[in-house]
Amino acid sequence: MFTVGGIVLAIGGLYLGQDIFIPFALAILLSFALTPLVNWLRRLKLPRIAAVIIAVTLAFILIGGIAFVVGRQLVQLANNLPSYQTTITEKIRSLQASAPGGGVVDKVTTTIQDLSKEISGDDKPAEPPGPRSLGNVPAPQEPMAVRIEPPQAKPLEIIQTIVGPLLAPLATAGLVIIFVIFVLLEREDLRDRFIKLAGAGDLQKSTQALNDAAARVSRYLLMQMMVNFTYGIPIGIGLYLIGVPNAILWGLLAAVLRFVPYLGPFLAALFPIALAIAVDPGWSMLLWVIGLFVVAELISNNVIEPWLYGSSTGLSSLAIIMAAIFWTTLWGPVGLFLATPLTVCLVVIGRYVPQLEFLGVLLGSDPVLAPEERLYQRLLAGNLEEATEIAEDYVDEHSSREFYDHVAIPALRLAENDRQRSTTDTNYRRLVANTAICVVREVEDHIQEKAPSSDEAVNSGKDLSTAAPNKPILCIAGRTELDRAAAEMLAQVLEENGNGARVLPPISVTEGALAQLDLTGVEVVCLSYLHPQPQVFARYICRRLRRRAPHVKLIVCCWNAPPQGTHTEDMARQMSADAAILSLDVCVNQVDAWLAHKENASDANGRPLTATIDNEHERLAALHHLGLAGGRGHSFDEVTKRVAETFGAPIALVSLITDEQQVMPGAQSLSPNPNAGHPVPREESVCGHVMAADEVVVSEDVTKDPRFTDNPLVLEKGIRFYAGAPLRTSSGLALGSLCVIDMEPREFSDTDRVRLQQMADDLMFDLERGSEQPDTESDDIQMSGQRQKLDASS
Repeated sequence: MFTVGGIVLAIGGLYLGQDIFIPFALAILLSFALTPLVNWLRRLKLPRIAAVIIAVTLAFILIGGIAFVVGRQLVQLANNLPSYQTTITEKIRSLQASAPGGGVVDKVTTTIQDLSKEISGDDKPAEPPGPRSLGNVPAPQEPMAVRIEPPQAKPLEIIQTIVGPLLAPLATAGLVIIFVIFVLLEREDLRDRFIKLAGAGDLQKSTQALNDAAARVSRYLLMQMMVNFTYGIPIGIGLYLIGVPNAILWGLLAAVLRFVPYLGPFLAALFPIALAIAVDPGWSMLLWVIGLFVVAELISNNVIEPWLYGSSTGLSSLAIIMAAIFWTTLWGPVGLFLATPLTVCLVVIGRYVPQLEFLGVLLGSDPVLAPEERLYQRLLAGNLEEATEIAEDYVDEHSSREFYDHVAIPALRLAENDRQRSTTDTNYRRLVANTAICVVREVEDHIQEKAPSSDEAVNSGKDLSTAAPNKPILCIAGRTELDRAAAEMLAQVLEENGNGARVLPPISVTEGALAQLDLTGVEVVCLSYLHPQPQVFARYICRRLRRRAPHVKLIVCCWNAPPQGTHTEDMARQMSADAAILSLDVCVNQVDAWLAHKENASDANGRPLTATIDNEHERLAALHHLGLAGGRGHSFDEVTKRVAETFGAPIALVSLITDEQQVMPGAQSLSPNPNAGHPVPREESVCGHVMAADEVVVSEDVTKDPRFTDNPLVLEKGIRFYAGAPLRTSSGLALGSLCVIDMEPREFSDTDRVRLQQMADDLMFDLERGSEQPDTESDDIQMSGQRQKLDASS
């Protein structure tokens, strides 16, 4: 009620104070248009006052010049109007004569008049009675007509009659000039005061609102002026070539009336059409004028406006029409011109003021429902046709993976949240799930229809099979039908990605059915949950599956977990899973990485793209024996510093590969290295390739090396060169690597390879000797022999 009352008071104030608000609104719009000119003059080192005066003067000289040209054209048109009377009369008579059954209008009119006389009984007009005399009394005389003439006007009254109608427009123009000058002079101060009054302490929202409103209104005015000029100039030239009098006037009028939404072009065309009827005895000029306006309007609407406008205003078409009616009713013709920019300001205010949010919803052009909300509404209604249309349009514009990840699964999340909040009939949940599964089938068919034919696929070298024959991935619904719908979506994306997948319903992981689950050929199991807290349910299933098939990778897809503050590693550990995933895209990437790791693919040179390390048990035991399993307790600063200086590299590292991660307990850089000592997940380890190859690995440009191009560590840290030598124990077990890293590509000779391997061997010799002599005084004493060897090799 408070908001409604405030709106009513605001409308009343705008109506009663229109003599002040109309000039002020015009001044604000002009200030938006003149601000770029003022800023340009300010960059020329002109004082603010001078820049404002020059800009305002130029603007009103331009406006005055246009008004002068329009006035002269109007006077010329008024002088020529009597000469058009004869043409108009002859054209009307020709229309009457050339109509079918010539003179039919006159005949019908005469017949109607005769019938009306018959009905009223007035066949013959009664003779007016003459004056009669009564006895000796003379007949009365007819009254004399009396004419009252006003007194001759005084000079002051003549001046008032002529000047009076001009005072209101002149006063409005004067107020506009004054307001424009002061708004341009005090622009920053007015902005600060508005933020203080309307910001309610939130400077960020207030500044965003002002910037958004200014950008939208300025863009609208600029684009509208360009559209109007590209519309009015061709109209004026075309009318001049056709021969319509006062073509300049009609071109200017077309450009100005184009500011009026929808109705402006029609009004601009009326005057030239009427003049063409009056000037030309024939009809050719009329047809040419109509054709000119139709062609200009089609080009402007379908070519110029989409090219220049885009979505400059953010208003819906209905909002523009309603705004034009509202502001015209409130402020008259001036309100018609101000309707669109003023409504833009209201929409911006509605976006940043919560109490007025309904303005942005009612008037804005942005969709009021997010894509997932629109899809959920169609699923709730069981409207498979519209749901499929939304899905196919999104897939055509993006991809099926993005549709499921950003639209479909969030829609299922909304359904699950509604189920959590209420205990309504489960039929709605079942309807949503069944419709969603049908949408998945329709999207699959849509993708197959768009896929290339067999011949095209063979010629392009693409694999025609969309799924592996043995179905190595098992997608299981955790608890409900909604979980199964999400599992179906995941399975389709995996199939489309070339990984065979099958889906099982929630009953397959119940206590009785879990022991009978067929895991033959299964390498990855994806459990799908839309419940916000799936840990309790998933932990039981993962433990049972782990006991049955220890080799199978387990992923728990937590589609409804909050993205902020969620640690997937902790969740996976709590549920005894290999990974906890929050999005479909991450899940597909993780499955691809695991399957690729298992296939152990090689590049063109026969080098493995994934690092496979043998003797894992013995290697981890050696790490524990040397006290290196945790990556702590040892400092390699002296060694890495000497290695970096020897090869002239900015970074040298000692990295150790544990069972889960790569640890860098010592690092030395010629510039500060913020990542020294920070663990890296083992799957992202670059040094794992050194251990797998058991030899020096060199990549002179890692961005061109297929083993490292997709490595997150390489992409995020900007690594371009890598050289690593394995750290072998005396028994030949590789525990890690001694590596050199650079941020630029570089060459690494065979001599450098031998030198780096020698340094790595010497380091391991000292580590093993140190483990046998724990009472050494310091690392400096332990490394003295190492330094001498390094000096000799240098």
